[in-house]
Amino acid sequence: MRKCAFVAGATGAAATRLIEELLRQKWRVIGASRKAPADKTGGELTYLAADLLDAGGLKLAISPYRDITHLFFAARAAHEETGVEPVAENVAMLRNALEAVETTSSILEHVHIVEGTKWYGMHIGNFKTPARENDPRHMPPNFYYDQQDLITQRQKGKQWTWSASRPYFLIDFAPDRPRNVVSVIGAYAAICRELGVPLNFPGTDICWNSLSEATDARQLARAMVFLSTCPKAHNEAFNVTNGDLFRWKHLWSRIARFFDMPCGEVQTLALGQWMEDKEPIWERIVRQHNLKPRRIAEVALWAFGDFVLRQTCDVISSMTKIRTAGFHDTVDTEELYLAVLQQYRQARILP
Repeated sequence: MRKCAFVAGATGAAATRLIEELLRQKWRVIGASRKAPADKTGGELTYLAADLLDAGGLKLAISPYRDITHLFFAARAAHEETGVEPVAENVAMLRNALEAVETTSSILEHVHIVEGTKWYGMHIGNFKTPARENDPRHMPPNFYYDQQDLITQRQKGKQWTWSASRPYFLIDFAPDRPRNVVSVIGAYAAICRELGVPLNFPGTDICWNSLSEATDARQLARAMVFLSTCPKAHNEAFNVTNGDLFRWKHLWSRIARFFDMPCGEVQTLALGQWMEDKEPIWERIVRQHNLKPRRIAEVALWAFGDFVLRQTCDVISSMTKIRTAGFHDTVDTEELYLAVLQQYRQARILP
């Protein structure tokens, strides 16, 4: 039987590459998001405009699609860059998506949810590394806990199974998504170069020296499909990173060379504050380099940069469990950063 995926949060950071991978593997895909890109619907891909918080509307939207075999839940409620995210809304969206699919399709085989390294408490302080999937939970709130508890309870006695992926920050060429560490760093570097200052590291000394990791969005997509179709992965959660580690103090000099500027030192700044008055400088950069006319806020979410570059400890997720299950893909993270920066340059979004 041919597989048909319903992807909730279809235009988000995790789901965009997932849909590409599903189509590459000849799946039928129905994607749902609040604003569906109608111009991309066609062939084996259908986008639906649906609010995951509207249970009735969601059921109605997917009611014609009775052959859904897999639910991929990659949606997240709107939130501030404070680390802690709303529980009730995130749980409600998952519940509504699951109920809609179960009501519509009698052949549901598997449910996959995207979690993250926040499961281990990386957003609130030091945590045990390497983080393993069976590590104790930290003090709530953490909406990942509530979502996984919901899935495990709903799955009892059902024919479908579930799995969960736990990536770290996604690295991807996503020109319409300013919440992206690559475009944030690239825009910051461009402004520093225009101002004639070295590329100082705006984060903290601890972050500069700590070991860190990342997840290529394409790596996550391949892993999500693998976990959803591999019997060894059923009813389990798995870390998904590139499989290597890096330190900002080593990667930073390579980024400086990419922009042909001197590499500076740690100079902790609150980007959200220091970049408030830099729009005229960005406009000058856009004119001088013939970039696509975009406001700086459309390229870089500075609050997200502050969050990423102020980690307080090593961030290391064990990949042993997923490798034991049979997924062995690895990605060179430093090379990935430079390659994606080059994509932004070729797209005339960064100079």
